[in-house]
Amino acid sequence: MKHLTQYIWILFILVNFFNAYLLRKKASEFIEESPEKENGYKIIFKNFLIYGSIPWIIIGIGNTFGLTESVFDYFQPSKMNPMVLLFHFSIIAIWILLIRFIFFKNGAKFLENHPGIIRVNSFGNVNDNPSENTIKLITIVGIIGGIIAMSMMWFVAIPLPK
Repeated sequence: MKHLTQYIWILFILVNFFNAYLLRKKASEFIEESPEKENGYKIIFKNFLIYGSIPWIIIGIGNTFGLTESVFDYFQPSKMNPMVLLFHFSIIAIWILLIRFIFFKNGAKFLENHPGIIRVNSFGNVNDNPSENTIKLITIVGIIGGIIAMSMMWFVAIPLPK
């Protein structure tokens, strides 16, 4: 069990790459229809891989060099471990960059113009091309959920396995 929790970050990075592969595969249909959008899709995939891997790389560095014992350390930032704090800071920084992109750099419109990246499933109906406002709403809800989860890690004593 110790090895699993110490090296699970590798699995998370692999899942991130697999998700990028699935996104690329889904987007290929839309690229065939609008080849001029291919560069935009490439930017999305690159950023997805980079920003989606940063937190897991931080966990990997912490666990590999003995700065943390396992992935469970990252659920207890109030212990003030520098690697755990760096992990949480990286998440907050990614949220700030996401908010900047979506709300101040026309990112929601950019994603609306690149269908297949954001998929909305409601009552069995899948929408591959949600509106700019829907993308903004999804961003807000996702970040609020993340803030709630992070707050619980900081302020609620969660019993974790050793």
